[in-house]
Amino acid sequence: MLDQEARVEDAVFRVGEVIAVHGRTVKVRVDKAKNGSHLLYRGELLRNVSVGGYLKLSKGFSELIGRVDGEEIAAAIGQDYQSQRDRVDRVLTVSLVGLVQDGRFRRGVRELPLVGNECFLLTEAEFNQIHSFVSADDVPLTLGRLAAEVEQQVKVGTNALFASHVGIFGNTGSGKSYTLAKIYHELLAHYGSSLAFRAHARVVLIDFNGEYVNESTAGPGEPSSSVIADNDIKKQYILSTRGRGDRLPLPKAAIEDPVIWQVLLDATEKTQAPFLARALRNRFWERQVTDSDRLAKVIASIIHRAIRSSDATIERTMIVQFLEEIRSCLSNSASEDLDEYIDDLRAHLHYHSQARNWYYEDERGNRTYSDDEDGINDLTYGRLDSIDIDTDLLDGIDQIRLRIVLQFYDDVFKGFANREHIGPIIKRLENRSPSIKRVLEVSDEPLLPRPLTVISLRGVNLDMRKVIPLLICRHLYDEKKVGASQAGFLNIVIDEAHNILSRVSARESEAWKDYRLETFEEIIKEGRKFGVFMTIASQRPHDISETIISQLHNYFLHRLVNNLDIQAVERAVSYLDRVSFESLPILPTGSCVLSGVSTQVPLIVDIDPLPASYEPNNRTLTLTDRWLPFDQQGPPGPPDPWYVADDDPFDDDHDP
Repeated sequence: MLDQEARVEDAVFRVGEVIAVHGRTVKVRVDKAKNGSHLLYRGELLRNVSVGGYLKLSKGFSELIGRVDGEEIAAAIGQDYQSQRDRVDRVLTVSLVGLVQDGRFRRGVRELPLVGNECFLLTEAEFNQIHSFVSADDVPLTLGRLAAEVEQQVKVGTNALFASHVGIFGNTGSGKSYTLAKIYHELLAHYGSSLAFRAHARVVLIDFNGEYVNESTAGPGEPSSSVIADNDIKKQYILSTRGRGDRLPLPKAAIEDPVIWQVLLDATEKTQAPFLARALRNRFWERQVTDSDRLAKVIASIIHRAIRSSDATIERTMIVQFLEEIRSCLSNSASEDLDEYIDDLRAHLHYHSQARNWYYEDERGNRTYSDDEDGINDLTYGRLDSIDIDTDLLDGIDQIRLRIVLQFYDDVFKGFANREHIGPIIKRLENRSPSIKRVLEVSDEPLLPRPLTVISLRGVNLDMRKVIPLLICRHLYDEKKVGASQAGFLNIVIDEAHNILSRVSARESEAWKDYRLETFEEIIKEGRKFGVFMTIASQRPHDISETIISQLHNYFLHRLVNNLDIQAVERAVSYLDRVSFESLPILPTGSCVLSGVSTQVPLIVDIDPLPASYEPNNRTLTLTDRWLPFDQQGPPGPPDPWYVADDDPFDDDHDP
């Protein structure tokens, strides 16, 4: 009885036979009776074979699985035509994707079919085998449903997805940010209550546009926003170089990295970069800036050396400028006496060009010349000893800036450095220090105190937007390499990754670009050994380094329209079929092609919805709701802060 049922099932599910084998590509001729769109079997309608579907190719005791890439018609050969339908054969182009072994589907081609092998539709059990991706020792997470079979849930294994590098690509508005929020929401919702997870797992999300930070206010009756995860497992830093914002706590060793300051200050490779390295690695200056008495003495010694020097290139403005730089570094750490001292030197310190020496002329006209050792000592050491300087009030950034300034003027006054070559870096240091201090602080507090940390760069200027992710990722990766346990999990998530992983940039030198890319390429190539993984999301995969894209293990591909972006993905993802690639430009919002080590075959998935409070802050503005006719409008709300309306926009004489 069972054999009879099996024969009936084979007869119903058989669709044709193999007529040609060209490597992984197989041609299958469809039986004439199976050319309809559906089959009727035991009172149920079954979808017949079509492009994008799967076939089982029976070769002896082996069952090979193939995916239909295309179909065509060909003239029938060697037949007596009984009807018009018999004049042509329907021929399928099938790509082999794997085989069924020991009751499980396994990806990969180990053998090829023979001409004449029978081909069958998949049973429900076989279809589920192909779409069952979670191993027995893994934990499933539900991400969505198959676009073609909405009743079929798509579950992936936690290990297969998160112990890997992930790429999420798609044009703006395609659902890319939503997918990123979904996969990490599922992870944190499942494991957020685990004490072991809270202790040993960290996810840091670099958010360039502020899409994943909690909204500060919610409307009446609306739940407060907690994007991706609840606040008890989430920490967020909202950085700003324009006003008040959070500051990233980084250890002293990370802040003192010379390479970071070379990048921050656009240091030239041949002259300015070596100078910065020398200044930050010289522990002499570190000892001076942490002790008030020592600092006063070293400032006095530099001025003393400049006044006693016979170098005609040293101008009075340089000595005054040195003190002004020191005053700027000290900020509130020095008394007003220092300002009076600077004003006094500006008014009374002079250089005699013919005698080639300095002299100080007081209010009564009395002069103290540079060869008067006692007089110059009183002018420098004596005066500065009476000025109150409290180095305990200096923060870490000011200390580093002070060390660089002291090294520069010490080198210049000694004749060891060319002012024209190194001077521009001191000006950039002065201009950029306020921005640096607004976003960074030297602290022993943990940077990642909770399982999820979101760092928003929305309010950060262009000079800092590339440096901060590099600084954070380099610091965290070095920590993992040096002493972190292999059991610790770190996932670095970079949204809008083309901002930091781009191969082309007109705003930076080649040396800096190479260093930036090499840092992230090392993380993505070697990070797995240390428990460090990356997730990158971008609108422009073409702009991202090919090395980085090719090292990804799992891909979520949303709608991509630009041919260069599609080609970049095609070059990197070797196991995507032609149908999946051709569907990329027409994918609807919220659907993506999922491919990689977490799935056996490429899938088109509709991502499941998130609860409203966990959605990213990237909703498209609905203009028609804001631009209602006058008779439908309520009380006018406040104008947008970036736009102030003109009372009469057509009045040319109006001065805004």
